[in-house]
Amino acid sequence: MSFSSSFLILLFASIIHARIITDDSCETHINKLDTCWAIVSFSGDCYSSNVNLTNTEYAKCISNIFFWSYPLNNMTLMIETEFTQQHQSYTIHLDNEQLMSTVTNVYRILNDQEKEITTKDKILIQNSDSNYQIILKFQGPTHLGRYGVNIDYKSIQMF
Repeated sequence: MSFSSSFLILLFASIIHARIITDDSCETHINKLDTCWAIVSFSGDCYSSNVNLTNTEYAKCISNIFFWSYPLNNMTLMIETEFTQQHQSYTIHLDNEQLMSTVTNVYRILNDQEKEITTKDKILIQNSDSNYQIILKFQGPTHLGRYGVNIDYKSIQMF
C-alpha cells in the first residue's frame, strides 16, 4: 500500500476518534494518529487559535509531531512535557527547516509578552520558563498556500 493511501486511512480513522478542545477564539481538534503524532485543525474562521498540551498524553512524549492542517493566521502552542510535572527545566529542539516553509514568523510568549524568535536555522531551540512551559505562537499565511505543515520537536532535560 502506498504512503498516501496509508495516510488517508490514518486520517479517516483519526477523525472518528477526534478530541475536541474549545477556547474563546475557535474550536480546536486534535486527531491522534499515533502515541506522539497528531493532526491539529480548527473549525470556523479562526484568526487566533490555541493548543494547550497541559495534562494531555502529548505532555508525556519526549518527541511530538503535530501536523497543522490548513495553517492559516495564528496558532499558539503551550508545550508541557514530563519534565513540567517534575518541575525540571528542559529545552525543546524544533525542526525549523520544515516549519519555515509555511510559517512566516515564530514568537515566544513569556510573561504575557511576545518576542519574535524567527530564524532560518535548521533547529530552533527554546528553554522552558519558570513554570516549566514553552509557549510559542506560529504566524501562518492569511491565504491558504499549503495543505499543512509539521511542527516537530524533541524535549531534552536540562541539568
